[in-house]
Amino acid sequence: MVLGHTILAMVGTNPKRVRCNTCQGEHNFRAAAGPPPKKKGWEPASTREKRLAKPVVTSWEALLANKDLARARRYSSRERYQNDEVLDHPTFGIGLVQEVRGDKISVAFKADVKTLVHGKVA
Repeated sequence: MVLGHTILAMVGTNPKRVRCNTCQGEHNFRAAAGPPPKKKGWEPASTREKRLAKPVVTSWEALLANKDLARARRYSSRERYQNDEVLDHPTFGIGLVQEVRGDKISVAFKADVKTLVHGKVA
């Protein structure tokens, strides 16, 4: 995130020390990192299709339509979970595992998608 800063000290034409206008913290100047802005013009059809594609939205009820909610396991960070498995979280409620990434899982709950740990060794 790039925030507004006030220059406090310069060496030649380069800023050296700045103050953040948001939090009032002071630090050495760091140039904004990132790729250079893209030029407008031609782009491959595959890139254009991805950019223009509408995201697929599935309702919470449709996600759980064919799931047996009575068999939902109580969530524990020590347990391991699989894709499309239903779990019962003490805070977020019933959730459906959408993705497994090593020791983390993405779980869709009614309100939001959360990243949780699983398979944690004591």
